[in-house]
Amino acid sequence: MTYEESLAYISNLEGRGWRLELDRIEHFVDLAGLRSYVSGEDRPYYFHVAGTNGKGSVTAFLQSMLVSAGYPTGAFFSPYVVDPRERIQIGRDLISESDFAQVATRIREIAVAMEDSEFGGVTEFEFKTVMGFEAWRRTNCRAVALEVGLGGRLDATNVVQPAVCGIVSIGLDHTSILGPTEDVIASEKAGIIKPGIPVVMGILSPPARESVHRRAAELNSQAWEVGVDIVIDGDHVTTPAGSVRGVQPSLGGKWQMHNAALAIGMLHAAGITSESLAEGISMAVAPGRFEVRQRAGNVVVLDGAHNGPAGASLVETLRQRFGDTRFTLITNMLVGHQIEDFYSVFDGIVDEVIVAPIFNSRARSTAEVREELGHLFPTARAANSVAEAFALAETGPILVTGSNYLVGDAIRFLDDET
Repeated sequence: MTYEESLAYISNLEGRGWRLELDRIEHFVDLAGLRSYVSGEDRPYYFHVAGTNGKGSVTAFLQSMLVSAGYPTGAFFSPYVVDPRERIQIGRDLISESDFAQVATRIREIAVAMEDSEFGGVTEFEFKTVMGFEAWRRTNCRAVALEVGLGGRLDATNVVQPAVCGIVSIGLDHTSILGPTEDVIASEKAGIIKPGIPVVMGILSPPARESVHRRAAELNSQAWEVGVDIVIDGDHVTTPAGSVRGVQPSLGGKWQMHNAALAIGMLHAAGITSESLAEGISMAVAPGRFEVRQRAGNVVVLDGAHNGPAGASLVETLRQRFGDTRFTLITNMLVGHQIEDFYSVFDGIVDEVIVAPIFNSRARSTAEVREELGHLFPTARAANSVAEAFALAETGPILVTGSNYLVGDAIRFLDDET
């Protein structure tokens, strides 16, 4: 397959949705001949990252620090924001289009062979996960920063035997799938912890914290916490294994020092204490994490927040950075995220709302979102495209948030303008 044919094939798998079971992905890995690289003696250091918010940023910090420390590094992000190849990275670079196509062609043969098996056809996420393992094996990556897709315990990435696990945050998101309370959701995400493998936690609520600690104790896994075992003092991060000075996160947002400290803790827990870790933190790249641009003399803020806690954190960061500035909001959400919980926090910072379409199988219609936003923002309007949304916004500061896919569309639009 060509690169374009590979993308088309993978896109056709989207309609299969998610499958939160591990039997099929385990069989997929075995058929692909990847068992030893995934969980056997040839496996790299897997840094497995779960959480409601912040896991993409932690994965980016891990990736960049590992590269700075000299490790042949792979990285896996879920979802991508601008380019589908963000899912699978080598070093600090996206996998090349030609390598993407070669790996997809090889993995497709196995996926097609599974269609008539007892396991049935693989999902898009399962396919891309196995593509990642194959790509990193081919390039002899010896460390992989691996972001969980959804949940943890039954996520397709949970076939790996990790060097260390990270639980970044716990919030009420995907409650219909993961459970109704933070302790239940934490139990699902803590399902990535393996016997005797250390886990590093962010600052969690008491119920979530207790749930993760209980799982770690059951498995005899060492547990470190940001704010307890991992201490942040200005730009200085101290863990039980050492310290890193001059930590200046390259990514924007209120929680990025927390996320950087957690990533440092994960490397220290795995025995990696290179002097280059601060450099790695300063060089991390992750599009759509409080990304600030200029357009026609006006600021445009792009952020992939899509649940209540992330929205509240975004508003706080906006106020810290821009004071009382009010924004035109360009937005939409996928099915599965709670509209009321997310948008209620923007009441005091948004003057106008424009709902733009998202081209994804789980997208909500613009009419549906505009109607549900009616009591919060009675003048909300719908646009037929991201370009039309920017045209309707006219002048003044713009905030794009609610979906990583929408943020990606907006970034591509802005790039095409320049």
